[in-house]
This record gives sequence, structure tokens and C-alpha cells, in this order.
Amino acid sequence: MLGPRSLVCAFEQRAPLAGRYPARMTLKNVKTTLAVAYAIGVGGVAVATGVTSPAGLVVFAALALLPAAALVALWNDPQQTLSETIQGQTARR
Repeated sequence: MLGPRSLVCAFEQRAPLAGRYPARMTLKNVKTTLAVAYAIGVGGVAVATGVTSPAGLVVFAALALLPAAALVALWNDPQQTLSETIQGQTARR
């Protein structure tokens, strides 16, 4: 049985293979992963130090959530290049 990568047509006739994920999607995943890892790390420190008071829990929650939220909000995506703009316009036609 012939698969999608079989040599049925010449190399010049094949459509180029696109990347698995666009760069912007990958950057969003990296931002989310870093924010979640930071929050989990701060939570781990809170558990390891034995914080039980409500004030201590609020402080650790603020230390976990505020910098992670700032990271997600302030780390901007890169500007779209001219090549990406042109490729996006030709893909819609």
C-alpha cells in the first residue's frame, strides 16, 4: 500500500511540507509552561517551608500568581514578518 510520502510523483511536483506548529503557537505554549512551572515551584516552596497561616498563604499565592501573570501579559509575540504576511495572503486565496 502506498503512503503519503511514496515516490508516486517527481520531487518537483510535491507540495512543501509545512511545519508542525506555527512559531506564534509555540511561543504561547512556552509562556504558559513557564508561568505554570513558576507557580508550581512557588507552591512547592510554600509546602516545603510548612506555611499554614492565612497571611502566609496569601503572600505565597501573590508570589506565585503576580509574576506569572505579568510574564504572560508583558511577553509580547514577535512582529509578523513580511514573508509570513505574504504566505498568509496566498494561503487564503
